Amino acid sequence: MGRITSFVSLNAMGRRDVMTKNFSYTSVLLLTFILFSLSPAHAQPVNLLENPYADEFTDYWLNYDEATIEEYNGNPCFVVRNGGYFFQDVDVYDDDVGKYVVLTGLVSSERINADGSITGLPTLNGYMMDEENTDDFSYRDIHEYLSVSTRYNNKTLHVNEWIPIWRIYLVKNNTKGIRFFLKQAERRSVPHNGSAARFDDLGVYLFDSELEARAFVHELYFQ
Repeated sequence: MGRITSFVSLNAMGRRDVMTKNFSYTSVLLLTFILFSLSPAHAQPVNLLENPYADEFTDYWLNYDEATIEEYNGNPCFVVRNGGYFFQDVDVYDDDVGKYVVLTGLVSSERINADGSITGLPTLNGYMMDEENTDDFSYRDIHEYLSVSTRYNNKTLHVNEWIPIWRIYLVKNNTKGIRFFLKQAERRSVPHNGSAARFDDLGVYLFDSELEARAFVHELYFQ
């Protein structure tokens, strides 16, 4: 089961503070959220990621360079430094084309640059892929690049504070998989300095409509 049931932040001392944020939703989105939440058939959607909480160490993930599992405030999480990264592939099937995928997770950073540089900040990256067409595991045809950042979500990140980030994408034709990365952003001419970017409670979810996807994000973080 997931650890996060409401939109909270964990500060450096491990205290949970309930946070609020105002959203301007259309009446259609609000109605969809109500129906999504109260329908007798409503059930928690399936997370397509394996080991999204780092409870199984690095199982199901591939990691490169400085990418490890570390305990922070008594909780295991994914940690990358100096350009290291994790990734995991998720299968997508023909009947998933035209659906909406939600990429989401909690992130935290040891480094916040006073000049606003993005170097060191945690990001969820990836791409939609076609089938493998060579013997090289790392190469697949890419349909669309995916990026989820604190800036996209208009988040002000403080040192060692946990915040949620997410983004919704339409699953494109011929997509057979999604490669999901945990990385650090890097600005040209601003190098890494060994700081940690942390990730936890990660998710990749599919929905029939964008409204259902948005209602899920609202339910996950803002109830």
